[in-house]
Amino acid sequence: MGRAAVFIDGANLFYTQRHLGWQIDFSRLMAFFMSNYASVQANYYVPASEPVSEENAAFTRVLTAHGYRITSKPVKKIVNKETGVIVMKGNLDVELVVDALIGIDQFDTFILFSGDSDFLPLLRALKQKGKEVIVYSTHGLSARELLAEPGIVYADISVLKDRIEQGRQGDPIRLEGALAGSDQEYSVRLPDIGELFTGSVLKVQPYGIFLSNPFHVKCLLPLSFLGISKYIKDLTAIVRMTDVFEVSVFHVNTAR
Repeated sequence: MGRAAVFIDGANLFYTQRHLGWQIDFSRLMAFFMSNYASVQANYYVPASEPVSEENAAFTRVLTAHGYRITSKPVKKIVNKETGVIVMKGNLDVELVVDALIGIDQFDTFILFSGDSDFLPLLRALKQKGKEVIVYSTHGLSARELLAEPGIVYADISVLKDRIEQGRQGDPIRLEGALAGSDQEYSVRLPDIGELFTGSVLKVQPYGIFLSNPFHVKCLLPLSFLGISKYIKDLTAIVRMTDVFEVSVFHVNTAR
């Protein structure tokens, strides 16, 4: 098992998920790659709009909590002086390419999440340096040049739905096919009672708060544990999506 570097073109992946009709659980995605490689460094590139919404801030916290390094820069508004049309620009392709080349000695396998053919010169350069190159995208949004390029492994994200789809946290992840090597189930370690971690808000429910966590399982902070003794109609009135909690594990349900 070698070292892998995952580079995610966030803008491209956003349209890919919309095209597929389902969202990626990035904790499950990290677990998927961790089961196949001795080490995984994950990089996420995304333009930043201002002001930052609470949902985007929470998403950033979730990515960070699960080991992703985020590179971002503000979206630029460019005005065409002749037509007056405003064009939004937030491309981070150059940053992704530079980071990949600078860190070339830190990985054996380069994994790109993008269907953009602009990355072909980078992929060819990495191949010349002896790196294994894998591209994740989906048919209909992948450039023909990527599909036709020799020496590059192309993987369709759609076939990973059962393993990385959002909303199935805590279930064992079944890894199949060439990347896994053989059929197997991969379950991450459960926490110990009293273990400490930092969690950001994933969802607020009337009975408590679901938090991100490094164990890739469902984590509920019950309402009673917040010291709230009176009825609150809307818990979001006091809990924000940008809040971060220092958690001590009280109970672990091993039934599932």
